[in-house]
Amino acid sequence: MQDNHPSLEEATEQTHLLRKVGKKTQEETVSVKVEVKWLLRKSLPVVAAYLLQSSLQSVTVISVGRLGATELASASLGSILATVTGFSVMTGASLALDTILSQAFTGASDITVVGLQLQRSLVIMGLLMAPVSVLWWYAEQVFLLLGQDPVVAQKAAVFVRMMIPTAPAFGIFEALKKFLQAQGIFSAGTYMLLVGAPLNLILNYLFVWSPYFSMGYIGGPLSTCISSWVIVLLTVLYIRFVDGNAAWGGWNKAALHVRDWVPFIKLAVPGILLICTETWAFEIITLAASWMGTTSLAAQSVIWTTQTTLYTLPFGIGIAAATRAGNLLGAGLSRQAKLAANIALGLATAIALFNCGLLLTLRASWGSFFTDDPEVIALVARVLPFVAVFCIADTVAGVSDGLLNGQGRQKIAAFLNIATYYLTALPVGFWLSFNMGLGLRGLWLSLAISLFAACLATVLIVLRTNWKQQALDAHTRAKGE
Repeated sequence: MQDNHPSLEEATEQTHLLRKVGKKTQEETVSVKVEVKWLLRKSLPVVAAYLLQSSLQSVTVISVGRLGATELASASLGSILATVTGFSVMTGASLALDTILSQAFTGASDITVVGLQLQRSLVIMGLLMAPVSVLWWYAEQVFLLLGQDPVVAQKAAVFVRMMIPTAPAFGIFEALKKFLQAQGIFSAGTYMLLVGAPLNLILNYLFVWSPYFSMGYIGGPLSTCISSWVIVLLTVLYIRFVDGNAAWGGWNKAALHVRDWVPFIKLAVPGILLICTETWAFEIITLAASWMGTTSLAAQSVIWTTQTTLYTLPFGIGIAAATRAGNLLGAGLSRQAKLAANIALGLATAIALFNCGLLLTLRASWGSFFTDDPEVIALVARVLPFVAVFCIADTVAGVSDGLLNGQGRQKIAAFLNIATYYLTALPVGFWLSFNMGLGLRGLWLSLAISLFAACLATVLIVLRTNWKQQALDAHTRAKGE
């Protein structure tokens, strides 16, 4: 096979690839400043892409929701089902690519192995979504079984069915982003979404509200579908004509060899558990808040919006750290991988402490940024101290999980998530909330304590990593082709 890697003399801080040749020199000259700059520079485009991609569904829900209360309830319900059963599954499966692609890019003798692994992931994710699509097609029966109003169930099912052609676009784009990120190309996804997100907004106006093209309720999910496929097309064109094509290598029939799917599946399954267990847990928490009354549900909405907003930067750092760890381990640079991991954890801790301080300082007035209801504002103020502690744990644990993903140890993070949410946080939280009368505070108190314990365990595992052994494992994984 042809060696497509740049020579060591050509490699700079901007170079996507660090070779094993001259490893000692590379590790001796690397500085903390370089690693901090790399992580921040690469994580910011990931944050922007995350926010823009999240807007695709939220804009559609808001757009059709303005048609009426029934439409808003239906679109929200449909969006939740699509996220919980489909999009979160594909996001979790794509975590396997953080390991496989980043390590293959620096560890394989021919970087077109990255393109082959991408093709395998697309085939497997397509098969994974087949039963989900069947579920979505019969979504009305699912909603009726859950006790939803028949009119809302019918309209929500229409929304979900329109998401069926959107799902492949979502999965392909997730995989293409990982393909580019493995090569150190982090901004491309943001560029595509800078086109796709405004297009989605325009199409929603045309298809939902315009007097000339309006289709009413169905126009919203149709807009998301068209925008999603435009984003995929633009990404493919970017790879073909701008950057990233060197690792593609063309279509390869080897991607259809089932026996070679095992490494991806072994990493994808815990990745799915990692993402889905957390997503499902917070849907359960929102449901529990609704049982406590309108004030608690409104406060929970404020708190969750706050938490997800504050998590965006550490989310980007976690993705960048996963790729950096995978690249360095694939190249055999174990000492530099350890340094990069420690710096990522340090950045996460600094961000976590800042977010915690922000919430504690502004807790009395924080709810007023979202509502004028004095009862909601007061409840938010009482719960925020627990949320602040949760923010510290969630931020650091998120980056730690990214580092484990880069090593190919998704299984550890998945097991910890299951234990955290389903064996401790939710059972104890429900007991504190409903049996001890603490209400929403009981849920977040349990969440804060449970996740803090899980965070300490995850950080300890990362700090005790045998980086030399992980580099050998990455070498073996990359050379498996």
